Amino acid sequence: MPFDATRFLVLCLVAMCSIWLWRFSSLLRKTPRDMRAAALRGAATAMGTEFWKQGSPYQNELPGELGIDPNSIVHTLRWPNPQVEIFSFQEVRHGTRGRSFYQYWVGYRFGERAFPKFDLRPAGMVSFIRRGWWRKVSLPGQIDFASRYIVTGEDAAAIEQFFTPDRCAAILAREWPRSIGMKAGGHWLLAHREQFFHATSESDSEASVAEEMQEVAALVSGMLPVAEALGGARLVEPSQQYAGRAQGTTSRKRRPWRSELVVLFSAACAIAVSIILAIVYLGTPWARFDQTILKTEPRRYLFAILLAAALWGTGERIIRAYQNAKQRAATRLETQFSVFPDKL
Repeated sequence: MPFDATRFLVLCLVAMCSIWLWRFSSLLRKTPRDMRAAALRGAATAMGTEFWKQGSPYQNELPGELGIDPNSIVHTLRWPNPQVEIFSFQEVRHGTRGRSFYQYWVGYRFGERAFPKFDLRPAGMVSFIRRGWWRKVSLPGQIDFASRYIVTGEDAAAIEQFFTPDRCAAILAREWPRSIGMKAGGHWLLAHREQFFHATSESDSEASVAEEMQEVAALVSGMLPVAEALGGARLVEPSQQYAGRAQGTTSRKRRPWRSELVVLFSAACAIAVSIILAIVYLGTPWARFDQTILKTEPRRYLFAILLAAALWGTGERIIRAYQNAKQRAATRLETQFSVFPDKL
């Protein structure tokens, strides 16, 4: 089969589409991270604390006590509190086919207290299945506590000694935010949100980043009373300077993971329908254009080169426009969160 201008144009289009797909996928992975980093830098400026884009000051303490790889820690923000060191950070987890997702943790570090290794979370099917009934620790005499919370760990004797009746009563007296679990070990108490499914992509919209920042602030302030009960130190009063940042987050409705599949399926169907319609309705006009204007093979090659160049230039403009728009959005986010009013 001879190689002609039509096949040359098709090869050019396939190559350009492949390059654009690779570039857009790279941008869609990188841009949301840059926007979140900008918002966190602004929050650190507003609270007079520090932000680390990679790692954390105590990252080497986490592997042995809590099993978190120090190389997987990103976007660490220190929260102000004179009684305990508070950090929020993300753990990068790698899934199948090279996909990555990010899990938020909030860590409370008590420098002069050591905790036994255990997991603590409200009783429920998710906790029971994910953490395993075989590691559940039964606390003697704590019937009310055992009906509301699940404690798992390997050193049952140390855990039973730690959960005294007074400490169990203090935890029962606190309000525990929904779907939040807590891990302990060494100097650390770590809080995180329990969920079966983790999104493998992040939104690059300013509203989504702002809502995520609000959610982190809600997690920090919401788990302070529980950390106070476990650590035995007064923590709640100094948190007033950022407690207001969590307002308005309790009513936020999480978009179910099924809706993301619906959007993806709809986009795939739209692309497929567009290709079919182009083949059906543009075939006749293209044949007429080729017979009346192009006619010769050199003209067809010239037209293919000009069309490919025009499409390439259009794609580059779209990519640059997207990059510039998101850079401006990141700047706005950093400015927004660097101002202290209750916007977070």
